[in-house]
Amino acid sequence: MTDTKPIHRIAIIGTGVIGASWSALFLAKGLEVTATDVAPNAEAALRRFIDEAWPALKRLGLAPGASPSKLKFTAALADAVKGADLVQENGPERIDFKKKLYGQLDELLPADVILASSSSGLTLCDRTSF
Repeated sequence: MTDTKPIHRIAIIGTGVIGASWSALFLAKGLEVTATDVAPNAEAALRRFIDEAWPALKRLGLAPGASPSKLKFTAALADAVKGADLVQENGPERIDFKKKLYGQLDELLPADVILASSSSGLTLCDRTSF
């Protein structure tokens, strides 16, 4: 017997190219996505990205129930992560930003929520920095 919990709802933090790509992929897999980004026009840019990517995702094969209509957007981090099974973080590659964000997420998320990061340019070996 395992204690695995199914993943149905994804929170996307940061909707630049990487976050938008994750959003499109999760939607294509039939999952519910709530995205957040404080950048001006972030929602419009994300929806445009998904609309443009959707034909290619269709050609690759969509999961049952896949739909861009399963995308929600909010400017509030707490609203975006509420009820999420998985949080995909795609924020700026700045250690000060990551420290603040992870502190907020630690307060907002239950212990069983998966937190994934697209960080690639930061050295995270010094765990005392978090």
